[in-house]
Amino acid sequence: MIAFPRWMRNVMVIALVIDMLVFSRATTLTVMGMVIGTAVVLIGLTYAYRIASFLGMLVIATVAGASVEIPTLTELSSLLTAMLALLLPIFALAWLALTAEESERRDVTLMRRPLAIAITFSIVALWSAPLTILVMSLFIPTISVRLSVITEAAIMLVAAIIGVVILTRKNPTARKTAGEEPGE
Repeated sequence: MIAFPRWMRNVMVIALVIDMLVFSRATTLTVMGMVIGTAVVLIGLTYAYRIASFLGMLVIATVAGASVEIPTLTELSSLLTAMLALLLPIFALAWLALTAEESERRDVTLMRRPLAIAITFSIVALWSAPLTILVMSLFIPTISVRLSVITEAAIMLVAAIIGVVILTRKNPTARKTAGEEPGE
């Protein structure tokens, strides 16, 4: 497990928002939306109020999604822009926003296995459109490589749904406590 103190979470929020601003078309409305969302997330984290931090994260995600231009996900540069400008920062912001607990007054820990599963799921969903188009072009060389954004989004949605089904099929194991008899 990795433990993050409270001050480090605030620094992470600011760094993630700066990352999204670097890749966006920085208009006055974009900067205002990012600043307001960041302030709400930081207030939510400071007062351990999950609803405020999550609403701030939604504001930041909406502004970042509207301001980052990604015309296609079949080109490597667009894919890396989507990953660095939207996927990873929003993933980290969502995790930080959801760790704000009213009853929690200690450091937040990050477990490696769930983090690895979530990152793997996100990367597979993101790379599903280019990989599908690559496989299609190998079997049918005359197919047009340029697909519409809606088709790319549909491929990613199908990959995400398949990933969710695979991840939810696994039953969680119950931990045995000391002195517990088998079968209890």
